[in-house]
Amino acid sequence: MANYGYLNARVRGMRSRLVPPAFADQVLAGGGFQGFVNALAQTAYATDLESARATGGAGQSAAERASLSAVDEAIAAHFRRTAEALMRYAEGDAKRLLGLLLRRYDVANLKAVARAFHAGKAGAEREDAADAVLPATLSVGELSPTVLRTMAGASDMGAAAQALVVARHALADAFRSAVAGYLREGDLLALELSLDQAHHASVLADARKAGAPEAFLEYLSLEVDVTNVLTAVKLRARELDAGDYFVEGGLHLSKGQFLEAAAAEQGAPLPDLRGPFKGVQERGERLEAALRQALERAARTLTADPLDIGLVTHFLRAKERETAVLRLLARGTFYGVPADTLRRELGHG
Repeated sequence: MANYGYLNARVRGMRSRLVPPAFADQVLAGGGFQGFVNALAQTAYATDLESARATGGAGQSAAERASLSAVDEAIAAHFRRTAEALMRYAEGDAKRLLGLLLRRYDVANLKAVARAFHAGKAGAEREDAADAVLPATLSVGELSPTVLRTMAGASDMGAAAQALVVARHALADAFRSAVAGYLREGDLLALELSLDQAHHASVLADARKAGAPEAFLEYLSLEVDVTNVLTAVKLRARELDAGDYFVEGGLHLSKGQFLEAAAAEQGAPLPDLRGPFKGVQERGERLEAALRQALERAARTLTADPLDIGLVTHFLRAKERETAVLRLLARGTFYGVPADTLRRELGHG
């Protein structure tokens, strides 16, 4: 219990510094991109924004240092600082379970490496390989920037997989196997879906070994459901055996429903989902946001016990949503997207 008391006390303080819901309304009321930057500078992101501005390239103007890339860097740095702080505050069981929650970012980073190779932007012959890969990653899990840099500069994707094996990462074998399949078939989506399968299987297994509370295990199963919903939509109109990509361990989407959703036409509604996903239907780019909101609502139910991992689980989801909102606002205001369109994308209308 002592593992959680101090950690959760710190998380309560961190929750108080989340960007308030009114922030988006303030930005959308006017001011454009510069108004967004000025508003962000009044939040907990101020230090990260100032640091990103200060480290702009030589000869950059003040406007260039406050550009979209600087804002992206600040948002990523803030999330990374937040995750690192949580890991410092945690110990024992709390630290082990927190590490499992952060592992999904390692999966995203491995996908970013694979995409860079697939696009010809990574490899030993590319001097800018690390610059092409690292901005698309978020080093808050077990994958360090050093390992990611080594992978990006490897001779090919197979060598990148070997670098992960040398680093003894939990997903090393799965990534190596997925890369082998990619090198045979050239299918990037199949590689990514294989990683999702391995990730959820390893997290659920490791959580059970760590004696995680039943409520936390159920939450991890909800993450499996989300992956299956998104995978089913991605598989539509693809010549892949959908059954090979169903992830076991979910609670509210059966394999039959998964296969039905994967076989449907693009844009067709999803099967009726249960539990926290009831009422969620395919809405184009908003589907992922709707599923993320459902996960956050589910995580909120875990916060009642002050001596458990639930409060951290919910905080991470809230922080992830905040990051997504800020990135959307940054891009929307930078490119002049109409406020009404941004409100719809944010779910405000």
